[in-house]
Amino acid sequence: MPDDKLIWPARLHHLNLTSEDPQPLVDWYSRALMMEPRGIAKGETWLRGKDRHLIISDGPKGGLKYAAYTLENEAQLIRLRNHIREKDIAVYPSPSPLMEDSAFMIADPDGNQFVLGICRETAVTPQMLPGRLQHVVFRTTDISRLVAFHSSILGFRVSDVVKEENGEVTATFMRSDPEHHSLGIFRASETGLDHFCSESTSWNDIRDWGDHFAGCQIPITWGAGRHGAGNNLFIFVADQDGNNVEISAEIEHWTFEQEPREWLHEQRTLNLWGSAWLRS
Repeated sequence: MPDDKLIWPARLHHLNLTSEDPQPLVDWYSRALMMEPRGIAKGETWLRGKDRHLIISDGPKGGLKYAAYTLENEAQLIRLRNHIREKDIAVYPSPSPLMEDSAFMIADPDGNQFVLGICRETAVTPQMLPGRLQHVVFRTTDISRLVAFHSSILGFRVSDVVKEENGEVTATFMRSDPEHHSLGIFRASETGLDHFCSESTSWNDIRDWGDHFAGCQIPITWGAGRHGAGNNLFIFVADQDGNNVEISAEIEHWTFEQEPREWLHEQRTLNLWGSAWLRS
């Protein structure tokens, strides 16, 4: 595997959300995303489904302690860790109980933490609706710095770039496997988590998720729509702490070599069907 395929292929496996009051958040995800809670440590709960995992722990409201990506094998993980050390990036022990012992953690220039490793085998939990945890998006005040870090240090590939008419970048979508993006970076006035997404299998799934949220009396906050960048169908809801949760389907697939596209910073780039949630 050439050095430029550092994190490729890798998939988002789980997120560790933080909350000042974790139990209502655990209850919300149990109901809204059909996840089974399992206590793993004091103040920490693992929520699991067949293809989606979250850890919720004590901490700031709306915080993200780390995002965890699972790589293909140990050899790939060793190459990536060696590359990161050669770049003089600090490597920390992994805090994740869902990863093998060889996993490690790094932080990007905004302080967002990423666990990289091989996920432990877990028992499959039946679930009514499909939705594999698929991507996470961060807000930043310095988009070029963050894109450079994740490209050169981790090896994410740029898929789509959104720009103002003057050329200023407002969003970058990056991939770590053939799916259009597993990481997004949006320009904003503050840093932190923007949203995360679970990928379902079809338009019918989006309909069924909408009906499920309606049955839970959880309003859809944006959508249904179709993104321009990524071409995926979507709906959004918000959890107890205000975290934005997306369900999508039909995300584009790209090759490793495919060159980035450019989009204009306008509503149709984020929603080909109508109005958009523009962060800046």
